[in-house]
Amino acid sequence: MKRILLFVVLSAFAFATVRAAEYTVSLDEVARVLATAGPGDRIIMKNGVYCDLELKWSGRGAENRPVRIEAETPGGVVIEGGSTLRLAGEWLEISGLTFRNGYAPRGSVVEFRCGSEVASDCRLTECVIADYNPARRDTAYSYVLLFGRRNRVDHCEFNGKLNLGVTLIVMLNEERSQRNFHRIDHNVFGYRPVYGSNGAETIRVGTSHQAYESSNTIIEENFFDRCNGEVEVISIKSSDNIIRNNRFWECEGVLALRHGDRNEACGNVFVGNGKRNTGGVRVVNAGHRICDNRFYGLAGGRFFSALALMNAVPNSLPNRYCLVEDVEVRDNLFVDCSNIEFGTGKDLERTLAPERVRFVGNTIVNRNLDAPYMVIDRIDGIVFEKNRVELKSRCSLAGFENAKIKIAAAPTYDELRKGCGVSQRAVDVCPVHIAGEQVEVVAGEDLPAAVAQAAENSEIVLTTSGGDYVIERALTVDKRMTIRAAEGLAERPVIRFAGEKGDNMITIADGGILTVEGIAFSGRPEPGRAMAKAGISTAESMIRPYSLTVDGCEFADFGEGGFFAVKGTQATFAERVEIRNSLFRNLSGDAINYAAEREDKGRYNADDMLIENCSFFRLLGLPINIYRGGSDESTAGPYVFIRGCNFEDCCNKERGSVIRAIGPQVMEISGCNFSNSGRGGAAIRLDEATWERIDIFDCNFWNAGRILTMTDRVVRGGITHDEPHYADAERFDFRRK
Repeated sequence: MKRILLFVVLSAFAFATVRAAEYTVSLDEVARVLATAGPGDRIIMKNGVYCDLELKWSGRGAENRPVRIEAETPGGVVIEGGSTLRLAGEWLEISGLTFRNGYAPRGSVVEFRCGSEVASDCRLTECVIADYNPARRDTAYSYVLLFGRRNRVDHCEFNGKLNLGVTLIVMLNEERSQRNFHRIDHNVFGYRPVYGSNGAETIRVGTSHQAYESSNTIIEENFFDRCNGEVEVISIKSSDNIIRNNRFWECEGVLALRHGDRNEACGNVFVGNGKRNTGGVRVVNAGHRICDNRFYGLAGGRFFSALALMNAVPNSLPNRYCLVEDVEVRDNLFVDCSNIEFGTGKDLERTLAPERVRFVGNTIVNRNLDAPYMVIDRIDGIVFEKNRVELKSRCSLAGFENAKIKIAAAPTYDELRKGCGVSQRAVDVCPVHIAGEQVEVVAGEDLPAAVAQAAENSEIVLTTSGGDYVIERALTVDKRMTIRAAEGLAERPVIRFAGEKGDNMITIADGGILTVEGIAFSGRPEPGRAMAKAGISTAESMIRPYSLTVDGCEFADFGEGGFFAVKGTQATFAERVEIRNSLFRNLSGDAINYAAEREDKGRYNADDMLIENCSFFRLLGLPINIYRGGSDESTAGPYVFIRGCNFEDCCNKERGSVIRAIGPQVMEISGCNFSNSGRGGAAIRLDEATWERIDIFDCNFWNAGRILTMTDRVVRGGITHDEPHYADAERFDFRRK
């Protein structure tokens, strides 16, 4: 009997050994081979660059004997163009793919489903998706969608995502994808710039509709590198998940336990290095454990705090804010973090403070703070025990012990990244700046051609004093560039538009980082020719954020109401806009317009704006128009600073505004003069929420409209009502004597 049993076992082993096969095929032949491949088979994809493929792979392996689909060499199979991958079946393992320089024409880049069939017990490893973006940033899709059960995504890198949509989503939209026990581990989630809207998370597990469904997803040992898309780097919207031992480097956002119960956030490391809006963990709902985490140098506040326990809405629907209760916050370390908040988000709707919270055994070190935490609402529902603190002054709060605490330095970037990502590191998507050239252009030469042909980081120097640079097409800037007047000119060089059809004078396109200095933009018409649409504006389709600096320029004599001197168009986004020492006069349209997002979804067109020492004279339109509509709280911008500006005879029409600023999260208007302006409406028109930080101070209002505010808490003092006297108004020198 024993001999028969041994024979059966050896026969099965021999059969399995014979059954395993190896195939070497091109990428577009994988699906055909998979149709007949069995457990233990190996499919080797030939190296090469493949374009415009909609890959649909479905197959069957077995436990401990998956079907392996591997690149000939790691990273040697490069997929570009309009290409996607759909994966389904059981026990498939894919490795070595690199998606780059492409986009997803339909759906997301990689989906763990193919048609109606989902994937289970499948693995995506040692793969890269980098800079895989559509032409427009408001076209939404993800890099990876996880369906099915027990799938794993590991040792991959996801970089350069610029469009709307979550980088990786765990889908729970049907029963066969719930209680999924997926594992997401040892990946690198690379730099993602601020998007300026909700919907730019890095990982999301579920949605508010699935808040009380158990996902049982494990997210561990991943590295998040400056994932700044929105406030939620990881957004947990389901129950019974584990987020442990992940590392966050200078992420302008938090790990958000947003919906669902009984989630664990343990052993994670957050390093902010004092960068704006760097955060830790935000808590909503019940039964969570936040333990053994380390928080270093996090500078975010409110929703971006190192730790934020939210206030709740009474009788809340799952998609709002349910009560924080039965939560344990234990054995965490906070070093030089600006905010630990209890009752975050308290307002007229969110009125319920956390209940039955245990804050135990935590260590807080910050020698610049007088208190270990901020109280936004009552804290009688929180128990404090055995916490240690070292603060600026002695702490006398119950549950806290003063101590001299020796803390090791925060871990470095390389230490946190170690062991994550592909074995052969992906290309860094951050730009490298190289020295450019200086190109001199005299009036009469082809200025648009000079701009188009210039190398990265070049200077285009206009050398003709007061000369007319007449252009028939826009100067298109798609790289880092300066366009400036030559030094020592008696008058500004003048750019005028005289095309066959309307266009911008300067168009910032993808890759544009533009500085303009000492140039005059004139609207004086050319007989029989079209007028310019804008002085400086953006391309209609853009994916990359841009930056703009305007210094010492003049925009004058544009008689069309549709003209804008400086404009950010819809679905474009500036990381920074600086406009300094410039003159805007005799304009029928707006001078500075960043108000193109009209859907009231919290989107906006520029993150940081500085308008300083500028003068605005005889404007029919709005001198400054900035808009961020809706009540979404997933972003922290825009940040707007208007300093030392003068407004004379501007926007006096009924219901007009000199400064119209709807929705900036942080705004300062200081040292400005409003004279004979806004008389038919408002000098400053705001529509601010209670949490927005708006400061108006040291401003003068003479024969000007009022400050229209929702909260009546924005004026800080120094307001005067004196008739201004200018240095030389006839020569448009509006410096006040």
